[in-house]
Amino acid sequence: MKITHLHSTFALPWGGAEAYLFALAAEQWERGHDVEIVTAVADGESIARAAAAGIRVTIRPTWRPYAPDRRGSSPLARVVFHGLDLVHAVRRPRAYRHVQDGRDVIHIHRFQGVGASVLRAHRAPVVHTAHDFCLVDTASTTLRDGVLPPRLEVAQRLRARIVARSARKATVIVFPSERTRLRHAELGFGAGGAIGRVVPHGWPTPPLSADEIEMPPRPLFVFLGRLQESKGVDLLLRAWNEAQLDADLVIAGDGPERATVQAAVGDRVRYVGWVDAEAKSALIRSSTALVFPSLWPETFGLVIAESLLLGRPVVATPPAAGELVTDGRNGVVSTDATPSTLAEALRRIANDPVLRETVTSGAAASAVELDFHQHVDRIEAIYREARDLFDAAS
Repeated sequence: MKITHLHSTFALPWGGAEAYLFALAAEQWERGHDVEIVTAVADGESIARAAAAGIRVTIRPTWRPYAPDRRGSSPLARVVFHGLDLVHAVRRPRAYRHVQDGRDVIHIHRFQGVGASVLRAHRAPVVHTAHDFCLVDTASTTLRDGVLPPRLEVAQRLRARIVARSARKATVIVFPSERTRLRHAELGFGAGGAIGRVVPHGWPTPPLSADEIEMPPRPLFVFLGRLQESKGVDLLLRAWNEAQLDADLVIAGDGPERATVQAAVGDRVRYVGWVDAEAKSALIRSSTALVFPSLWPETFGLVIAESLLLGRPVVATPPAAGELVTDGRNGVVSTDATPSTLAEALRRIANDPVLRETVTSGAAASAVELDFHQHVDRIEAIYREARDLFDAAS
């Protein structure tokens, strides 16, 4: 099968969507498919990693008012960026007019920066995975002042209607969880002619066996992720200060809240910056638990999957826990996303050795549900369904 994966940027440091895209493409190449990644922006290291896995990377640049340096931009630049995205939701950029030619399926992971018009199936079936909420929200999280409103503001609703004109002409839209699909529906997104399917992610980290899982002698918690408000890093720091545990916290990642994290470094808090996949896995294995305090309804939470596969439970807020973390089974879920309740969740697992043993065993058991080969089988079934639908409509 000739498969094109499209993501608007493919540059380090990778987020969850890029890491998933690479893992999926690499597995598909191993299965004998012709796989390419098309992107507007890529860096040399990402291209080299893809080439080593047998994957071509094709760069089709589009003009944008600022570089995707992940450090933000001025308000005017953001307005221009999203304005261009609206134009390209109706009119396909020149560089992407023939991206479907000669391919069996186009799998789109993130269209912001390229335009939603790439979602339209013209010459090949198009599958879109909703890694976040960019179909309905430019902020991608649907958070407003730390809460999830049942309805977004007028400008976002108008923008969503324009984007939906293209999204409804995709072939299949994949939601990584049922709550992601429901949140889209709550905000007014209708798939139209596209077929909606819920396909939970898997993750390729080999699960640890029970005899490989060792608990650290002193409680150690690890946060891995982008250092930004929506990921809950500030919430974690306030909860950690309130919990006053005889334990350690390691924070890894980069982003706009880095200065806040660096200011919190002390006897019980260590910051190690951005880490690669190998170092990330080593940090998880060395921990008592992963802390995932995200404030928005994560579509899946790949770092949770990796933690469970490595036999480590997860301390999470309700929006972060989703369908992966169950309180008392494979982790601890705070009652809400506030410093006091997250502090109490940290205390529960740090101070209760019986609970630690229970949720650690439960984390390892949960790994069975995250088999990546089965996930890729499901995605390939989606591709076949999309091809049948596309052929029937042609």
